[in-house]
Amino acid sequence: MFCAGAAAALIVLELTLRLLPVTFGLNQVERVDTALWPLHDFQAHAPYTHSMTWEMQNARHGRTNNFGQLAPFDYIAGSHPVVVVGDSYIEAQMNDYPDTLQGHLGNMLGPAGLVYGFGASGLSLSDYLALVGQASAEFTPRAAVFLVINGDISESLIDQVGHYYFRETKDGLNLAFHSKSFNSLLERMQQGAREVRLYRYLTQNLRFTLPELASLFREARAQGPAEPVEKQATAQYAVVDRFLAELPGRSGIEPRCIAFLLDGDRYALYDPRLASPPADLPGARAYFLRRASELGFHVADLQPLFRDHFKRHRRHFDYYPVDRHLNGLGHRLAAERAYDLLFRQNGGRC
Repeated sequence: MFCAGAAAALIVLELTLRLLPVTFGLNQVERVDTALWPLHDFQAHAPYTHSMTWEMQNARHGRTNNFGQLAPFDYIAGSHPVVVVGDSYIEAQMNDYPDTLQGHLGNMLGPAGLVYGFGASGLSLSDYLALVGQASAEFTPRAAVFLVINGDISESLIDQVGHYYFRETKDGLNLAFHSKSFNSLLERMQQGAREVRLYRYLTQNLRFTLPELASLFREARAQGPAEPVEKQATAQYAVVDRFLAELPGRSGIEPRCIAFLLDGDRYALYDPRLASPPADLPGARAYFLRRASELGFHVADLQPLFRDHFKRHRRHFDYYPVDRHLNGLGHRLAAERAYDLLFRQNGGRC
């Protein structure tokens, strides 16, 4: 009787959640095939819903395109678009497409200016380098915008399953990929679990995932004591140098048609007590800004832009206090800056 009652309660809960905007539907392609990811992110032409917190706030609905990216149109091979590259900030599950950086930029360029967004959660500079190489072969882009966030430099050195990273060799840093092992039975079990709304509510809305907790403990044990700051700085500077050196060749885009937007600590603008510890050393961030500019790339630090706007209007650029991802205002300001760098200041040559 007890088991039957518990089962009935779970069934009722599952049916109820199916009527509510639980985060659901975004399943990534298998990363065994390195030729696909991250250019192909989620499964193609699949409907999805995204919401935040246990209350399922800010519900968004959409459908992935032919490359599994969150855009309401398919991407066309050889179409010479402007590509916008980043992590979950560009993936932008929490925004309607017109409110994303790529959506705003596409609107500014008009019908003749195709803009394709490529973003996936957890990417870093090493992943961006692989991604633009894939995009170059597929689309021959004419310009690129990169949204660089805190952690993109340092995380490029971490050997993570299913990601690209910079591996130290006798010849310096080289781009490598850590493949995932594929277990067909486990994959089918995981796919079945992802179809259960209760499971999705627990793992996506409540962010309760035992595998992630276990990986954090494993990573903490593997890393041991923190490296000296001098060694971290040397490694992060090397990441910047390698990334900037390889980017034009891999992307097929001249530096004058590539723009970098460096995000800042927006919560610290709202309240200094909410400042986040930097994952990338401040010196490495400053070095990225300086070195990219010296090499002919267009670079903008978004922190002063956000600071000035917040002083005047007192509006948030994200989903404070529940989510640090950019909202429509944050994406619009970033898109305006990218447009200025690539098209106004560049005389439209891109």
